[in-house]
Amino acid sequence: MILHEQIQMLFDNKLYTNIVALAPMVLSATDNNPELLPPASIAQTMVYLADSFLEQKEYGKAEVYYRKALDLRKTLSKQRGMGNSAAKELSAETEIRYQMHICHLALKQSVQALLVLQGIPAKLRSVRVNMALGKLYVMNGLERPAISAFKEVIRECPLALEAILALIKLGVSYVELVRLIFNGNPSNNLDWVVQWIKGQCHLHSCEYLSASTIFCHLQDASLLKDDVTNLVSQGTTLFLAGDGAGALLPLQRAHSLDPLSLKGMDILAVILANEKKSVELEALALKLISVSDSSFESWVAMGYHYLLSRKLTRALYLAHKACTCCIPTPGIEPLILKGTILQELKKWPEAITHFREGLQTAPHRFEIYRGIVHCYLALQRSREAMNIAASSLHHIGHTPRTFTLYASVLLKDPVTTAKGKVFLERALNMDPRYTPAVFLLIDSYEQAGQRSKAIELLTKQINQQPTNRLHHILGDLFIKNGDMDKALEQYNSALMLEPNNVKTIEAINRLENALVAKLENHLDLEADDLPDSDEEPTIEEVDIDPMGGMWADMNLDQFR
Repeated sequence: MILHEQIQMLFDNKLYTNIVALAPMVLSATDNNPELLPPASIAQTMVYLADSFLEQKEYGKAEVYYRKALDLRKTLSKQRGMGNSAAKELSAETEIRYQMHICHLALKQSVQALLVLQGIPAKLRSVRVNMALGKLYVMNGLERPAISAFKEVIRECPLALEAILALIKLGVSYVELVRLIFNGNPSNNLDWVVQWIKGQCHLHSCEYLSASTIFCHLQDASLLKDDVTNLVSQGTTLFLAGDGAGALLPLQRAHSLDPLSLKGMDILAVILANEKKSVELEALALKLISVSDSSFESWVAMGYHYLLSRKLTRALYLAHKACTCCIPTPGIEPLILKGTILQELKKWPEAITHFREGLQTAPHRFEIYRGIVHCYLALQRSREAMNIAASSLHHIGHTPRTFTLYASVLLKDPVTTAKGKVFLERALNMDPRYTPAVFLLIDSYEQAGQRSKAIELLTKQINQQPTNRLHHILGDLFIKNGDMDKALEQYNSALMLEPNNVKTIEAINRLENALVAKLENHLDLEADDLPDSDEEPTIEEVDIDPMGGMWADMNLDQFR
C-alpha cells in the first residue's frame, strides 16, 4: 500500500474530512522519517490538506498549508537534478496561489489576496486569475490595473458579462467596449447583446431615460422578453430615475419568474416599503432569507420590513448585518437603510456618517442627499443642508426631485421663500404630476395667505391624478374658507378612493358633528325667539381641526 496514493484516492473521492484526519499524521511521520514520502509527495499532501480545509471553510488553516506547500515547492525547484516526474506530481503554483487568495478574501484580507495573485507572472495568469485580480484592484481603489485585468478577460472570453459590467462602471466607453468585444463588427444574431450593453452604459452614466427606453424595447420586442436580468435592469433604471411605481412591475415580474434570484430584490424591498405594502414586503423578506442568509439583499428586505413595522432597534441590527455581508465595501442599499433607520431614531450625526459613506460610492443616489438634508435641518444646520441640496443638483441634474429638495430648504428661511416657490414651479413644469412638489407648493401658498392659489393648484391636480390625500387637503382648505358643504364633498371623494383611511373618516365625523351642532344652535335661537345672526360660527366654536391631521405628516420623507 503506497501512502501517497491512498491520500490521493481520498481526495479524488472528495473525502475531505478523512484527509483532515489522516494527512496531519502523515506529515508528522515524514518529519520524523523523511524517507517515508519523497519531498514532492509531501508538498502535494500539504496541498490536498489545504484544499480539504478550504472545503470545510477553515480558511486560516488552509492558507497556512498552501503557504507551506509553496515554500517547499520553491525549495524543490531550486534543487539540482529535480526531474520532470517530480514536478508533475505538484499542483501548479498558479492554482495554489489562486486558492490562497480565496482564503485571504474569506478572512477579509483583500490586500494579502492581491499580493498573492500578483506573484503570478503575467504570462501565466489564467482568465479566472485576471478576473480575480480585476475585482481585487477595484476593492483596493486601483482603477487602471483593474481595467487592464478585465480587458485581458474579455480578450479571451468576449462575452464575460461580469467583466463587461465592471469596465462600464470603471468608465470605459460603449464604443471601446464594442471594439474590444466584437472587434468592431458585432454579428447580427448578437444585436440584442449589443443593445443590452448600450443600455448598461446609459444606466451607469445616469442617462436613465435612454437606458429605460432600451431595456423596455428589449423586453417588448426581442429575444429578451421575460428575461430576468433585463427585467431587473429595467426596474433598477426606473427606480433610480425616481419612478418607483413604474419600477415595481418589472421587479415583481422578475421575482415571480425566478424566486431564487436575489439580484435587484433589495430595490424591490425599498419600493414595497415606500408604498407601505407591508404584507408583500414581509413575504418577499421571508422568501429571500430562505434562499440565502448570507446575502445583503435578504437582510435589506427584512430590515425594511421591520422599519415599516416601526421595530427600529431590530431593523437597525438587520441593517448592520446587511452591511457586514458586503465587506470590504458596504453595498449602497444597506448603507441607505442604516442611515434611514438612524434618522428615524433621531440619531442625526450617525445617520449623516452612513449617508456620507454611501455618497462616496454612489453620488447619483437621490435618497442619500434627501437623508443628509433632513438630518442637517433637524440639527438646525441650514447652511450645510443648503450645500447638500445644491450638490444634488450638480451630481444628479435638474430633475423634479432635486428641484423640490432644494426648494424644501429654501422654504425654511422667510428670506428665500420666494425663490423656493420658483424652484417648486420649475419642478411642476418638468413633471406636473410630481406630488411632493405639489404638497410643498400648497403649503407655501398657505403660509403666504394665498389660499385661492392653493385651491386652484389642488383642483388641477385632482383632475389629473385624484388621490385621497389631495381630496383631503382640498377639504381642509374649504373648511378654512368656511365652505362646509364643499369640504364634506371632498372628504367623501377622498373616502371613496381609500374607504379605510382613518384620518378621512375622522375628518368627516368632525365636520358632520360640527354641522349638526351648528343646526342645533340655530334651532335653539329660533326657539328662544332671538334675532337671527348673520355671523358664521368660527372653526374654533364648532371644535373643528381645520387641518384634519393631514399636514402633520409633512416632512422630507415625501420626496420619494
